[in-house]
Amino acid sequence: MNNMQETESVLIKEVILESDPERGNMVILKEHPDAERYFLMFVGDAEFAAIAKEKNLIRPKRPLTHDLYISILEKSNVKFLRVEINDLKEDTFYANVVFEVEGMEHRVDSRPSDSVALALNRDIPILVRKDLFRKRLTEEEIKDYEEIIKSVKF
Repeated sequence: MNNMQETESVLIKEVILESDPERGNMVILKEHPDAERYFLMFVGDAEFAAIAKEKNLIRPKRPLTHDLYISILEKSNVKFLRVEINDLKEDTFYANVVFEVEGMEHRVDSRPSDSVALALNRDIPILVRKDLFRKRLTEEEIKDYEEIIKSVKF
């Protein structure tokens, strides 16, 4: 990891899932359990289930989509290194999965929710760019996020 990533990113130690019928499914990433600042993203049911499965909160009867891809990749020489949630453009968060194949480091674009599920499955670091964090959300901010998630097209 280069110095720029180290100084501009926060290593996540806490992944919290919350579901509310009015607000939707939320994934909250924190530096540590008592941290006041955190990264919040709203996710769909499938993404929420994938992260919940990786946190051992649910046990699906059949493999989820990301399980299939991980199983296939386990058969190759892919070594997952970290995920980086690194940008926000037009109300959409962006992430990269960083991995190594035959000594060469690569990165691929990923939805942050998918990268979090992968990171939990592979026990690799989750890094979030510092300026994407928020301090405790007010009710108004939560409502703003709700409007954003309603407008996002998948």
